[in-house]
Amino acid sequence: MKKLSKFAKSFLFVSFWLIISSYLQQYWNTFHWEYIYLNLTTIFDKEFWYVLERYLFGLDVGYWLEEYLKFMSYELPKEAFKYLPIYFFLKCIWIKK
Repeated sequence: MKKLSKFAKSFLFVSFWLIISSYLQQYWNTFHWEYIYLNLTTIFDKEFWYVLERYLFGLDVGYWLEEYLKFMSYELPKEAFKYLPIYFFLKCIWIKK
C-alpha cells in the first residue's frame, strides 16, 4: 500500500509539473528571445566572421558558435527547469523511509 501511495504522489506531481512547465515555456521563449538571444547575436554580425570563414576555406565558425550559444542559453535552462524538480521530488519520495 505504501508503494501505491508513493506512485500516486509521483504520478500526480509529474503530471501537474509538466502541465505547469508547458504553460511557462511560452514566457521563457519570449524572455529568451528579447533579453538574451538578441543581445548576444550582435557578436556574430561582424565582418570578422566572414573574414575568418574565408581563411578557413568556407567553414563558417560563426554559425556553429551561434547555434551553440542558442543551445546553451535556451535549451539547457528550459530542460533543467522542467526535469530537475521532478528528479529531486521523486528522489525525495522514493528514498524516504
